[in-house]
Amino acid sequence: MLAGRLYNVASSGDVTPPHRPNLVQVILVSCHHMASRSTETRTRARHTWVQPARPHTKQRRYRRLRRFISVVVVLALLLLACWIYVLHVYAPGLRTEVRAIPTLVKAEVVANGGTYVTESQISPNLLHAIVAIEDWRFYYHPGIDPLGIARALWINTKHEHIDQGGSTLEEQLAKRAIVHDDSTIRAKLRTMALAWAIDQEFTKSKILEEYLNAAYFGQGAYGAAAAARVYFGTDVAHLTIPEAAFLAALPQAPSIYGDHPNAPVVVARKNTVLSDMAKYGYISATQAAAAQSTHLTFALPNP
Repeated sequence: MLAGRLYNVASSGDVTPPHRPNLVQVILVSCHHMASRSTETRTRARHTWVQPARPHTKQRRYRRLRRFISVVVVLALLLLACWIYVLHVYAPGLRTEVRAIPTLVKAEVVANGGTYVTESQISPNLLHAIVAIEDWRFYYHPGIDPLGIARALWINTKHEHIDQGGSTLEEQLAKRAIVHDDSTIRAKLRTMALAWAIDQEFTKSKILEEYLNAAYFGQGAYGAAAAARVYFGTDVAHLTIPEAAFLAALPQAPSIYGDHPNAPVVVARKNTVLSDMAKYGYISATQAAAAQSTHLTFALPNP
């Protein structure tokens, strides 16, 4: 390139050196260049959105985990405090209250002309029949049976009417001996608490004994002994399977079933008791079928 320039200069005869910009021109060009770059930078900064940095995924997970653990710990502490209160403050009072049940039941039976009997004096047929129809999980729950309540709610909702109750024998005993009226939510909760205390204070045999003495069977019969005498003219220890099934059917609605012992609804209820006794292993299917076909003879004046 340099050789070409020298050739052009030589050929043209012009030896004037090439034009060089003066200092002022250099300064002006430099200032213009710097101003253009500054404007371009400001424009780019104005129209460019930079996404903010997001927290790391692991940090978010750890934060959620810490919150969850904190909630669980707080709930656990609250439950522990409630449990301590129930065990050391509320429960002792309940257990003191339920210790009076045998005295209350005996007084009620005697006041209504009945006879208090012990569990050993009651026919096993009646003991089995009551457990089968009223509370088949009696020997497995602690006085309160959540499974029984859920089952009763499901059956009643499915049939769209009250077909089964969810009360345990302990709850029924607490209602008859102490609470009497459990129509309010507070009374129902108190009944459940007393049922738990009953289960803690007494054996299952004693609870069953108190229940059968406290139950009303209709026809003015308070207690199992009076019921056996009124309906069949026999001792409660000598009840047959069909007789025991009939008596076990009465506590659900004693005033209705007791007044019409031969009514179809009562017979159906008695047969249900027998089916449940066979279902839960207290009698065989053959015994249940024979008892269902047995005609009962009542000692009532106009059965």
